[in-house]
Amino acid sequence: MPDGVQDLPLVHPVYLRLLVAGAGAEGIGLAAWLAPLGLEAGLLARRKEAVPLALWRRLMLGLQRLEPRPGLALRLGRRVPLLAHGPLAYLMASSRDLRQALESLVRFAPLRLAVLDLQLRERGQRLELHVRPRVALGDVEGFTLDFLLAMLCTMLEQLHAGACQPATLRLPAAGSDTVCLWAEQGVAVERGSGRPLLVLPRALADGMLPLASPPEQQRAWRACEDAERELGWAASLAARIEQLFRTGAAARYQLAQVARELGISRRTVMRRLEQEGTSFSALVDASRRERLLRRLGERQLTLSMIADDLGYADAAVLSSAVRRWFGISPRSVQARLDAGLPPALAPKANSLAPDVVAA
Repeated sequence: MPDGVQDLPLVHPVYLRLLVAGAGAEGIGLAAWLAPLGLEAGLLARRKEAVPLALWRRLMLGLQRLEPRPGLALRLGRRVPLLAHGPLAYLMASSRDLRQALESLVRFAPLRLAVLDLQLRERGQRLELHVRPRVALGDVEGFTLDFLLAMLCTMLEQLHAGACQPATLRLPAAGSDTVCLWAEQGVAVERGSGRPLLVLPRALADGMLPLASPPEQQRAWRACEDAERELGWAASLAARIEQLFRTGAAARYQLAQVARELGISRRTVMRRLEQEGTSFSALVDASRRERLLRRLGERQLTLSMIADDLGYADAAVLSSAVRRWFGISPRSVQARLDAGLPPALAPKANSLAPDVVAA
């Protein structure tokens, strides 16, 4: 995560404009809502500066008190189009699949959704997007989270038509009224514990998106990095290398290849990664481990084919790496994944194999 994220403006002005427009479309009297707050709809609609959290809370609280309509936050959130998310929308739309789109969302969420802390986790045959507020929202937390969760659902549907039909939203203390309100929006809800999370089947997460384009995705990634730099953030080299690993073949596990793509020397890559508290070898090892679990979960490749995909000489070398990572054989890892039990890392998982050290 970029340094200084806690100091970022918490709400992008486009969401303020869409909130006001959506409230008007819902038939809410804008003057009755905004005048007691000392605000005027026309000025808010033209606002270009980021919205402080205090103002956002006042607006949400005013809506709750003026118009306590069931499902209002959901309907307002569903009105936010994908294009409202700026360069992040372009990046997600050009991604290979929903998995890569969500990885991009998590990586660059502070550009547009800085109020949220998003985490992506894989559990067996499903992908989970965990959602929680980054800061205390007080008495408007429920309304704001409903608005933002509905916005995320719209984002997924506009990336992949019908994406929310097989997906499930897990909400703490979700009663029958909540289930019905979300069902009206085409989203299935289950009662969960802890923070909200959106669950996507692996088959859905790994399905190709209609606008997928690796060249466009790379350009969009750079545009998001440029947006970060404009905000004064220092994008980490490790994050850029991890992105290259996700979108490229095993040839990118070679230091010389990565250095060429980044336009810097191998020595500079190694020095800057050391400054960030990691190393090229560690990034390669982590990427291979993540890629292995994905390939085993897909059940489409033999162990020899997976070894080649990960840049290993043969299946025997891959098996040694798997035992180092998880302390069990590839067959046992496959069995745990099939049972929905992701394997735990072995105590020596972070020790690097000779071939990685020499990468």
